[in-house]
Amino acid sequence: MADSQLALFSALISLLRRLGKLDDNIVLAYTLERGKKLSMLSLFYVSNVILALFALSGMNIPMYNAMRRCVPIASLLLGPCIYPQRTTSSIIMAIILITAGTITAAQGDLDFDFKSYTFGSLSVLTQALYLLTLQRMGSDNKLGSYKTSSAKTLTILYVNSVNCLPIVFAVVFLSGEYNSMKSYPHWSEPGFLFALGVVTSFACVFSYSIFLCTTVNSALTTACVGVIKSALTTIIGMYTFGGVAATPLLIIGQLINLSGGSLYTYEKYRLQKPASPKPTKKNSSIRPRKPKFTKTARNSSKTTF
Repeated sequence: MADSQLALFSALISLLRRLGKLDDNIVLAYTLERGKKLSMLSLFYVSNVILALFALSGMNIPMYNAMRRCVPIASLLLGPCIYPQRTTSSIIMAIILITAGTITAAQGDLDFDFKSYTFGSLSVLTQALYLLTLQRMGSDNKLGSYKTSSAKTLTILYVNSVNCLPIVFAVVFLSGEYNSMKSYPHWSEPGFLFALGVVTSFACVFSYSIFLCTTVNSALTTACVGVIKSALTTIIGMYTFGGVAATPLLIIGQLINLSGGSLYTYEKYRLQKPASPKPTKKNSSIRPRKPKFTKTARNSSKTTF
């Protein structure tokens, strides 16, 4: 899915630019210089994709989504080294709750696999690194000048997609996934092609949303907001994909996760809410004093004839 998403987005942006539908005011063109400036971001991004595939080879999707909720604590710890962020005691408490819920849910996983959880932990680490690097890249204009935050996000996503595309295709060939894809029997079915196109398109929109949220807000916000999405995915996945037993520890972990995500959302809303002006005290019982007239003023007020 990652290779088709990167290929679709890169091809679509390149085609629209060639047809004149997109210009530099919307998305900047790809150049080798811009590609080099985003090399670190692309490295972390593609490492996260590869490690996630290795983790999912022995871990079910709901539990992997539950494990990804350790991204906030990784972002909080790595943030001062890459891009310092403002934190409060409530934000730290929310992230602790999210992490505690993840650990509790992992204890309730009856199919624990050490190798898969190791790859999952490395995937969490690289995801935190690429989100923090993305936030740092979004705070400056190293790729060029932008008129809107949307243009900046599209440019970073476009350059990153072109950078990662050759590496992802190489991994697909070397891992043998290409032979499995080639032998898939439903390539000629219109229904499968339609579903593949819809899923890939939504994946592009989802990636753009992540990049936009990170560049406009912060890496920590993107990680914490994703907790609610991951919790819902885990709950739905238990009844659709299967492979996860609804143990008491798993359910408790989900509730703790949602509590931490809700606390973080409220704290960010409270911090960004403009402070209301303090009302001025008005004492209406005090009457205005009458002006005092001096003796000279009273004499000058007399009319002379």
